[in-house]
Amino acid sequence: MSLSPYELALKEIQSGQTDIMPSDVLAFSEPLRSAVNAMIRLGRFSLTEFTEKINFTREETKNVADALVKRKLFEVASYSNEQETFYLAHLSGSTRPLTRPPSDIWKKID
Repeated sequence: MSLSPYELALKEIQSGQTDIMPSDVLAFSEPLRSAVNAMIRLGRFSLTEFTEKINFTREETKNVADALVKRKLFEVASYSNEQETFYLAHLSGSTRPLTRPPSDIWKKID
């Protein structure tokens, strides 16, 4: 039996264990790929905007957005309220801190 676009989208998001990077979005199926790309470009968006772009029901879109929050590609904005949930899209899903290169790096390169 074939999966619905919503079921396929959730399966694709939940199949991995690491943070989703924007480059990972390219492997998603449509309409998830186009909708997520558009939201990343916006940076800040509402659940309503995401629902209009992905063409799922509001509840299905909320489930997809929550899965993307869990995988650290989206973050729920602090100014969300009871009427509307707002999200921030990360340019990078990675939340690991960057480390400074060692001071003798140029010696190693030469």
